[in-house]
Amino acid sequence: MGERNRGGIPDLKDHLCTCILPFWERYSIDKDHGGFITHLARDGSITDDSAKYLVMQARMIYSFAAGASLGGPPQWLNLARQGAGFFLRHFRDLEHDGWFWSVDRQGSPIETDKRTYGHAFAMYALAEYGRIAKDARAIAAASHTWSLISQRLWDAEHEGAFEACDRAWTPTDCGHSMGTHLHILEALLALNDATGANRYWPQVRAIADLIVSKMVEPRHRCALEKFHPDWTPNAELSRGLIDYGHNFEAAWLLLRVDRLDATPAYRETARGFLDYAIRFGLDTTYGGVFSHGPLAESATIRTKVWWVQTEAVVSLLLGFLVFGDERYWDAFRNVIGFCMRCLHDPEYGEWYHSAEENGAPRDTTKGSAWKAAYHITQSLLYAHEYLTTIGNR
Repeated sequence: MGERNRGGIPDLKDHLCTCILPFWERYSIDKDHGGFITHLARDGSITDDSAKYLVMQARMIYSFAAGASLGGPPQWLNLARQGAGFFLRHFRDLEHDGWFWSVDRQGSPIETDKRTYGHAFAMYALAEYGRIAKDARAIAAASHTWSLISQRLWDAEHEGAFEACDRAWTPTDCGHSMGTHLHILEALLALNDATGANRYWPQVRAIADLIVSKMVEPRHRCALEKFHPDWTPNAELSRGLIDYGHNFEAAWLLLRVDRLDATPAYRETARGFLDYAIRFGLDTTYGGVFSHGPLAESATIRTKVWWVQTEAVVSLLLGFLVFGDERYWDAFRNVIGFCMRCLHDPEYGEWYHSAEENGAPRDTTKGSAWKAAYHITQSLLYAHEYLTTIGNR
């Protein structure tokens, strides 16, 4: 089965190690102040060096550590280490605890509010880097970050994390979102691995249970995005649209939990998310996955954004491994082919931010507050693992 199905699929480990991370090694390292330069154009030139963002810095720490763990050059772990050093020195709020949202290039605070999404990425990056580098200080900081989320950013009445507090931890946004909980779940899985003995497994299951019980549209079995504090859907914030990328991402994370602790509700919820995203989000004409669309209707935002494709790649492969459904394999082939044809930049390396429906480049930005190496690195790392497993069956 492996040989027949893998024809035409690139070596994803090689793509990561020769086309993705070398771009970031060449252009993103801030050799003057530490950490990583945020805003990079297609050719790696700096378009703005005024700020460094919590999420982007955390994503780069993760990416270089993960690349090193996959067999990349030893200096990648050193790049992650210097990034973690800048992060721990300058993003930590020594007065009120927690992590700033942004600092300037030298490390002075700019935006000091405490956003749950950002804290989830701090936990994820520090846990993964700490595990790979055997850095106990980083793992301890990741564990402390979970304590902050569970104590300062948690809705005790309705369960789940709310979105944000000010610097001194007064809540400023008490709503809930799918995206924030997905990254908390991702980070808890990493922290559970880093600390051992399934120390955080109850918390992993608690977040997975919230996704299954609170965030699924009951009729069409797709993932909903935004919620009021009492978990009723917030159609105004979500604009009445379904996010195909988060359907794929949620499916992947639920299947990862299910593989470690078999739970039919996780598996079947994940299958519903995959089927919905394929039905309404997959482009069978040009390839790739659209961005958003109204509930149970054709996609209306038909841009092909890089991170949506990466979530599709890894979730479809894991879905194929779990369910053996050839539709998932075919959809994976569709999406990875689109990425290599239309998003990968053969001249400068890395992937474009987005493409038009027909595959023409739309936004060739390489680095921003949101776009770093993380999505592609994580997707290709796990996809390489899943393809190896498929090939060995």
